Amino acid sequence: MKAAVRLTRLCIGGCILLLCSLGSAASAQTLRIVTEAWPPLIKVNDGVSGGLIWEMTSAVLAQMDVEVTLEFVPWRRALYLVERGQRDAVLAAGRSPERDAVMRFPNEPLLLSETVIFSRADHPVQFEGVESLNGMTVGLSAGYSYSREISEASGFERIAAPNVAAGLELLMRGRVDAFIVNREVGWYEARQRGIASQLATSDQPVSGGPVYLAFALDVPQSFVDEFDNALRAYHQTTGYRLMMGQYEAPK
Repeated sequence: MKAAVRLTRLCIGGCILLLCSLGSAASAQTLRIVTEAWPPLIKVNDGVSGGLIWEMTSAVLAQMDVEVTLEFVPWRRALYLVERGQRDAVLAAGRSPERDAVMRFPNEPLLLSETVIFSRADHPVQFEGVESLNGMTVGLSAGYSYSREISEASGFERIAAPNVAAGLELLMRGRVDAFIVNREVGWYEARQRGIASQLATSDQPVSGGPVYLAFALDVPQSFVDEFDNALRAYHQTTGYRLMMGQYEAPK
């Protein structure tokens, strides 16, 4: 989801100087974004970042004349850095009351993320409500925001996986009966590992919800509003529709 840009690590000192630049339309602006690799939606190859979410985000920020850097870290670390104002925004964050208290969210999401159940093809799991998981061991990605139905369910055991690759490994080794993950991301990782033919996904999604570029509280609300307006306008363009057509996963 991105216009490919060279991945750089920020060596910027002084949050005050950054916020002054963000607050001044006349000055050069630099936004420090952090995220976890989430291919094919967010990825990095040989130091070059790409994927649908990043292509979209970087295109919008370029239109705003904002310089941007993207740093890849584990997801929990990404959230930690933004919550404490050590980075300016986290890419592809789901929204929750807890995150609303520590981040600024635009109204316009980047896209809708469809979460499904991955299971082994020789032991497929269909989702017909959270009760269909009762008695199972289910893999979840550490630090990710899930629907309240999943978060509050008590009928199944949870195992946290540090990333998607680890979650699929738990599934293939029989450590979990199901792994809940974004459809596109799960299939991409499965194809990369050569195990796609051994997996199945639920016909019915577990949930579907928006993901955002979520900003640190130190970033001015006026800047968040400007990004919100620019993203909404971008979603109406032909370029956006063509970009979306390039990213489709098996159903």
